[in-house]
Amino acid sequence: MALNRINGPEELFVGGIFGVNRPRVINEHKITHVLSVIKYSLDTLEDEVYRPLQHLSVDIDDMDDQDILVHLPKMVRFIQRGLHGHDQADDGEQQQETDKGGAVLVHCAMGKSRSVTAIVAYLLWKHPHRFGLGRGDKGGDASAKEAVAKAVQWVRETRPIAEPNDGFMEQLELWVEMGCPAGSDDAVEKEVKYQRWLYKKEVETAAAVGRAPDWIRFEDEEAEKKEKQEEGGGGAFELRCKKCRRRLATEPFVVPHQGRGNKEKDDCPHYFVEALSWMRDTLELGELEGRLSCPHPKCGSSVGRYSWRGFKCSCGDWVAPAFSLQQSKVDKVTVMGRGQNGPAGASEIASRMAALGIRMPPGQRAENL
Repeated sequence: MALNRINGPEELFVGGIFGVNRPRVINEHKITHVLSVIKYSLDTLEDEVYRPLQHLSVDIDDMDDQDILVHLPKMVRFIQRGLHGHDQADDGEQQQETDKGGAVLVHCAMGKSRSVTAIVAYLLWKHPHRFGLGRGDKGGDASAKEAVAKAVQWVRETRPIAEPNDGFMEQLELWVEMGCPAGSDDAVEKEVKYQRWLYKKEVETAAAVGRAPDWIRFEDEEAEKKEKQEEGGGGAFELRCKKCRRRLATEPFVVPHQGRGNKEKDDCPHYFVEALSWMRDTLELGELEGRLSCPHPKCGSSVGRYSWRGFKCSCGDWVAPAFSLQQSKVDKVTVMGRGQNGPAGASEIASRMAALGIRMPPGQRAENL
C-alpha cells in the first residue's frame, strides 16, 4: 500500500516516495501537510493538488550514525500543527476527537525507518500514556526502551515494514529520557544529555581512527555555565592531590563504574572522572593517551593517566574515554561544613576564618581548605 494510516483519532499517515508522488492518493486521503524525512521538493510535482500543501523537508540519510535526534522537535511540531493547528500537546484523547485539523503524511524513501522514527517521536510526545509513560507530574512505569518498542509496534500494526535502524532506536530512547523536548525547534540542542551524547559520538569517532577528538567538553566548565555549581564544587567528597592537597575533582564529576561501589571491589585502585578544565593543557596536546599531573604550579606530581580509547580497570570494568586518578596518589576527603543548606564553599570558609582573626598560611589557597 502506498500509504498507511496510523491507529488513533488523528489523520496521520506514513509512506514512501511512491505514496507522495501520486496526486490521486494525496487527494483521496485529504492530505494537507507533508513531512519529507529525506531531501525532497514538491515543486517538481506539477499537479494542482500539491499547491496548497504545507511541506517540510529534513535531509537525512538512513544510517545508524546520522543525528536525527536534533531534528525531532521541528518534525514533531510540524506534525502537531498539521493535525491540530497549534504546537502544544494536550492531555487525553477526547480533546483530539474534537480538533478540526488536517491530515499529515510523513514519508521517506521506503516508509520504513526515517519516517517511522519521526512518527514514533510524535506519538511518544503526544500520547505518552499509550506507551506507559507520564507527562509532568504524572509518572509512568515503562522504561525508555520499553516505551519506544511499544510505540514502534503501534506503528507496525498498520505499517508492518516499520523498522527504524538501530541508531535511530537509540536516539528515540534518549528522546524519551530527555522528556521529549519539543517546546521549540532547537529544544534538543539545549539539553545536556544531548550535548553529552553528541560529545560521546565525537570521542568514539576520533578514537576509532586513532586520534584525539577535535573538541573537548570540560564538565566543570559546563556545570558553571549552567550555574548548577561552582567549578569543582558540590558533592559529598573531594579528591585531592596527596602531595599538595590541591582539589582535583568532586563527587559530581566522578564517573561511577562497576568496581567502585561494589563491596567486593572496594580496593579498586582507580577513580575515574570526567574531563576537567585543569587537564586542558595536557588534553589539548592532541595525544591519544598520556599522564595526568597535578596542576598546582609548585607540585606537578603524577596523579593518573588518560586514554581517549579507554582502558580496562584492574577491577574488570572497561571505561571509555578514561580519565583515571590513581587511588595511591590522591586522598578522598569528606566535604566539611555540610549543614541544612549544604556544604560551605571555600570562599565562605576563608571569610569565617578571617572574621575569627585566623590567617591562612603563606601560599595556602582557600580552595585547598
